[in-house]
Amino acid sequence: MDIEIAPHAGFCSGVRRAIEIAQDCAKRDGTYYTLGPIVHNEAVVKSLEDMGISPINCLADIGDSAAGIIIRSHGAPAHIWEEARSRGIEIVDATCPLVKRIHDLVTTLQKEGYDIIVYGDIHHPEVQGIIGWVDKAQVVANKEDASQVSKANKLAVVSQTTKNERDYFQVVQELIPKAKEIRVFNTICAATRLRQESGQSLANRVDMILVVGDRQSSNTTTLFKECSNTGVPTHLIQSAEEIQPDWLKGVNRVGITAGASTPDWKIKEVVDRMTMMDEQENQGLNQENQIQQETAPEVQPGEQGQTSDESLQEESFANMEAEMADFASPSRGDVIHGTVIEVRDDEVMVDVGGKSEGIIPLRELSVKEVDSAKELVKVGDDLEVMVLKWDDDGTILLSKKRVDAKRVMDQLEEAFKNGQVVEGTVTESVKGGLLVDVGVVAFLPASHVEDGYVRNLDEYIGKTLSFKIIEFNRNKRRGSQIVVSRKDLVAEEKARRKEEFWNNIAEGQVRKGRVKRIVDYGAFIDLGGYEGLLHVSELDHHRVEHPSNVLKEGDELDVFILGLDREKERVSLSRKQLLKSPWEIVLEKYQEGDIIDGTVVRIAPFGAFVEVEPGVDGLVHISHLADHRVEKPEDVVKVGQQVRTKILSIDPEEKRIGLSIKEAQKEEERKEVQEYLDNQE
Repeated sequence: MDIEIAPHAGFCSGVRRAIEIAQDCAKRDGTYYTLGPIVHNEAVVKSLEDMGISPINCLADIGDSAAGIIIRSHGAPAHIWEEARSRGIEIVDATCPLVKRIHDLVTTLQKEGYDIIVYGDIHHPEVQGIIGWVDKAQVVANKEDASQVSKANKLAVVSQTTKNERDYFQVVQELIPKAKEIRVFNTICAATRLRQESGQSLANRVDMILVVGDRQSSNTTTLFKECSNTGVPTHLIQSAEEIQPDWLKGVNRVGITAGASTPDWKIKEVVDRMTMMDEQENQGLNQENQIQQETAPEVQPGEQGQTSDESLQEESFANMEAEMADFASPSRGDVIHGTVIEVRDDEVMVDVGGKSEGIIPLRELSVKEVDSAKELVKVGDDLEVMVLKWDDDGTILLSKKRVDAKRVMDQLEEAFKNGQVVEGTVTESVKGGLLVDVGVVAFLPASHVEDGYVRNLDEYIGKTLSFKIIEFNRNKRRGSQIVVSRKDLVAEEKARRKEEFWNNIAEGQVRKGRVKRIVDYGAFIDLGGYEGLLHVSELDHHRVEHPSNVLKEGDELDVFILGLDREKERVSLSRKQLLKSPWEIVLEKYQEGDIIDGTVVRIAPFGAFVEVEPGVDGLVHISHLADHRVEKPEDVVKVGQQVRTKILSIDPEEKRIGLSIKEAQKEEERKEVQEYLDNQE
């Protein structure tokens, strides 16, 4: 058997750099952690753990004694950097330079007024890192997602580095009509493209391809998809132990490639395993030929008689046929029991009492998608299965998924008839709504996600929620057999929370809230079931031009219950009531004799007013504007000018502050003279 390794297989430079950085940290004093797995490869992560570098999910998992955090090759959102710095945690940056460039790119593009579109998997850490560097970005996974993007003046498009270039440009083509101006950046890693091209080229020269890498790795799964599309039998394996001897039947040339997060030693293990299996097969064939030659009976020409062994064999076959004559083969659709006797990644063999074992293909094992049958069953498990095919030639094809699906459908039909609530997990966004796993796939229309309009359906992916079944039809051939809704449940929950809110709210309370939306005249604050208005005049003691200058959507804050109108169901809120007044700040911060900087805010015939703190102005009398006679204040100062003043007086009762530019200048001159005299000594 010939084995050929693709020229661009294994670690890319970004991954290799990240691992070398982590290995270097292992030699330092103190404990270092990686924020998430350094790369998507269990073997690599395990090897680093053995060196003392362990992954954590968030910075909260780091103890006070930790030396530092390693930012993995996928990068991290900006808030992770800010949190680490605020806690004094050392940051070791192992972000792939190409990913780092994308962070800088989207940050700049947002400042230039572009709406950011990221092509990739929204749950992938690299994508999470990219969108964490901008205030708002939309992630599209395919052409269908791109077609749902709203029109905009300016769009900028980037891609997850491990995606397929062809698919990316199809998405871009869909986005072009969406904006008056669109900028497209090909941020797909060149190493990813070369790896895919070399894998496709390899397919032209081999009978089978093995793709080595972790199934959680995006670049590995993309590489597997591209190699599979060539039509050559392709298998994705995480380790050499997963290679099945059956794959090698009739195979003379094997090609091996690997994802960007696969270490060289993993590839070597696969090559060694293939070589060993080839040698064992050759050795076995040689031994079999030798045995056949040594044990072959000496039959003289013309002899036609049977040996006693042949007679016994015929008798044994006859007995077996007699025993099996009474066995009636089950029909298609029958549900029977069987015992698992062997589990492979792509199928399960089951003893169902027939002439041969039944086979459950991976696709017929579960209603949920899994990478390997070993995740769900083990040898010895008793299963209830449905017969898909039972032929006299020994072909027994079974399905566990269809038995499970029927059982689930029975339960869901009962829930539909009785109006019961069911739970399910949102799996993906599709045109017109969401798909939900309720044991089988159900459709959740966009109009039934909430009791109002939902802007971004992708936010619900991965969430487990409660639903009511509003449509159930087992016989439906097109579209979903089950349609679910949250609309009424959400409305009921809101009504309950609203009643609870009004029973417990009172003027003068301080409540925690979250900014729901911002308008020109204020901000609406979610108080946990009901919204109150925080008027722009109640944001601060000084004038606020627009609420967005102080707040942004999603902010959490404490608010004071200023007023209640139970008939009109209105709640007035104040943030200003919980803040120190400008005069309180002035009295704490300043005293007479202090030299301070301020801005001239207005001019009067008798002097100039200077802002000491937002909301508090002090007066520089005309006689204190300069050390010479001043006819008009505007001859010396102008509005908006920065000036240095000395506090002459503070009157908290009258709320007045007397300032002097002249005295401040004299104070500065005295200091300069004193410094000169000190230096002369």
